[in-house]
Amino acid sequence: MSDSIQGFRRADGSFGIRNHVVVIGVMDNVNPVVRRICDAVKGTVPICVAYGRGQSGVDLEQHDRVLLGYATHPNVAAALIVGLEPVTTQRFVDAVAATGRPVRCVDVQGAGGTVNAVSAGVRAAAALVIGASATPREPVPLGDLTIGVECGASDATSGLTANATTGKVADWLVSAGGTVILSETDEIVGAEVSLAERASSPEVAAQVLAAVARLEGLSRFQGLQLWPLGEDNIAGGLTTVEEKSLGAVRKGGTTALQEVVGYGQAPSRKGLVFMDAPAPGVENIAALAAGGAHLILFNTGVGNPVGHPLSPTVKITGNARTARHFADNIDVDVSGILGGAQTLDDAAVQLRAAMLSIANGRMTQSEVLGDTEISISRIELGYARHLRQHGPEVLP
Repeated sequence: MSDSIQGFRRADGSFGIRNHVVVIGVMDNVNPVVRRICDAVKGTVPICVAYGRGQSGVDLEQHDRVLLGYATHPNVAAALIVGLEPVTTQRFVDAVAATGRPVRCVDVQGAGGTVNAVSAGVRAAAALVIGASATPREPVPLGDLTIGVECGASDATSGLTANATTGKVADWLVSAGGTVILSETDEIVGAEVSLAERASSPEVAAQVLAAVARLEGLSRFQGLQLWPLGEDNIAGGLTTVEEKSLGAVRKGGTTALQEVVGYGQAPSRKGLVFMDAPAPGVENIAALAAGGAHLILFNTGVGNPVGHPLSPTVKITGNARTARHFADNIDVDVSGILGGAQTLDDAAVQLRAAMLSIANGRMTQSEVLGDTEISISRIELGYARHLRQHGPEVLP
């Protein structure tokens, strides 16, 4: 098995494993225009958002940061920005252009309505795709690869099989100089101390514990139980949040934790990184991709079909029934671990081979079927104001 990767070099020195032209609607009222442009131009990927108008403060900052992360994602060759009016549209264009990524734009008001905007957008997108198609693949080092790790619809097999297998692959990539982003703050609750003990410095350890403390504080502020197990988790045999968390942390492997970053922020250090982002699958992969993950290893016990449109999302299961029943959505089956047909090391070799094949161009099930989605998390502004005024120590 070759451990080499062939990628697309970008002007900023990064590389991608896909060569998409992304069409980004920077506010929800232009989503129909974005979809029509992408329906007409092969090689484009639509990014449609749920908000974008009327947001403010840290909520707006997070929304914009994620969209800029998509426009300049390593798997993106060029971007077409679609907005309602010229001011917001140009703000995004200027931010993308400053990175050296090819970018064009359409504002619907300036174009004179949706028909004219779609027409102008199709021409602009077609030109960007033609330009991107001239980019050849070339060898790139494994140490430049960044992956995100995620689990969803977990069950009693997840921590023992798929998550453990992903953890071994994570250790292998870190040893090769690469970057692994572990996330889902909700799903380290009860296991955060074990993760903090692996931190590379006291400051990093404190940041991990602070991320969980903020989440617990938000739960108290809202008067809610913190992240109860989902119905599918319970049906799959999980009994407590701590059990799920201990299994979830295994996805990150065993190496030292180098850094903690915020939602959708790109790591500044290589190795194992923790991203403070919510656990629900679509929200979390939205954050991992915005942070620059070339691909995402997504473990599922009872079945979750969704992937990210820009970061190929590899679906892995260690549940034999799910591997059969949910076969159209599964990329890697490691259910032989429980049956004794393969060891964890065997499964890690299998997953590593699949990951490298996908990095070199093989499509995932979610890419082929179009089972992709984004949802940018919104910030609880009331709690954010409370923290600014009082700090977490006086929460009810």
